[in-house]
Amino acid sequence: MPSILVLNAGSSSLKFAVFDGTSQVLKGQVAGIGTATRFEVGGEETRTLPDIGTLWDAQNYVAEWLTDKAHEPALFAGIGHRIVHGGTKYVSPIRVDDRIQHELDELRALAPLHLPFGLGALRQMRRIAPDVPHIACFDTAFHATQPELATRLPIPREYFDRGYRRYGFHGLNYQHVVEALPQVTGKSLPRQLLAAHLGSGASMCAILDGRSVATTMGFSTADGLVMGTRTGSIDPGVLVALMRDDHLSLDQLEDLLYRRSGLLGLSGISADMRVLLASDRPEAAEAVDYYCYSAARHAASLIPALGGLDAIVFTGGVGENAGEVRARILSHLKWLNVADDRVHVVPANEELTIARNVMALLAGASGGVLP
Repeated sequence: MPSILVLNAGSSSLKFAVFDGTSQVLKGQVAGIGTATRFEVGGEETRTLPDIGTLWDAQNYVAEWLTDKAHEPALFAGIGHRIVHGGTKYVSPIRVDDRIQHELDELRALAPLHLPFGLGALRQMRRIAPDVPHIACFDTAFHATQPELATRLPIPREYFDRGYRRYGFHGLNYQHVVEALPQVTGKSLPRQLLAAHLGSGASMCAILDGRSVATTMGFSTADGLVMGTRTGSIDPGVLVALMRDDHLSLDQLEDLLYRRSGLLGLSGISADMRVLLASDRPEAAEAVDYYCYSAARHAASLIPALGGLDAIVFTGGVGENAGEVRARILSHLKWLNVADDRVHVVPANEELTIARNVMALLAGASGGVLP
């Protein structure tokens, strides 16, 4: 089976995984880049990296470490990259050349807090391993099947043509859920499926016959469910008032929406659900209550897109590990009469989805852009 390297670059972390076909060989990350940088592999090897101050430093370190472990990047059959946004043009995995890289760079304005890191890591790894096929896999692609009704925003029509629309994210993991759930249950995929990706970033997706028909995240990753540090849905009038009353700049407003709100803002304690669940402070309890109530309201809002509900699946760090949160969300939805055996947990695995996409393209499966 071909050996595949998967990279997932963020603003302060670089996650990587090596696959032999679809069998994971190893998985690790460089975390806390620029602050207290540390290197972790499989929960067994952890070390601090005081000399690693940038993503590019981290990438070079990982490339050297892989080479020392007989996984030299230049010898992989393919390297897959998680790219958060593909716009409306890139709706399936694609092999990247200089032209594609340039076109992807032009999409940076669609996700300015995420795309620069994924695209930068892609460009750097193409230098490190120039002869290896590099495959870009897009978090937005899974949602390309949504009807236009689900993607429009209620603003003047000309903005839609300029790209102001709902895109949706977490698509790589939703694809994994669709592929993995039948293996978990031993049954066929439920036709009307509600999937909840609950982590530091969080969203829900209505999946009909295995295809996305609606999702809570929209134009940006700040929409929908309340998250660790992001607001989720918020009255836009509040933002206008804050800019007027507190004279917030665009950078300050962005910082408020993405880094100082959500569970952190609600509690004033932490963005980490584990910390809040363990706390005896009333602010922590209020934040958890808000999170669960908000998640249930968004879940209910997706059901009309499905025309009913056959099953619910939880995934992501909170969705997989916080049973109390799952139970509290479901308690708000008990009127749906979803039996316990129709509620499932599927561990997130974006890396496996990327590896499979790389293998499919290497095997000659179709992929690329819309004509």
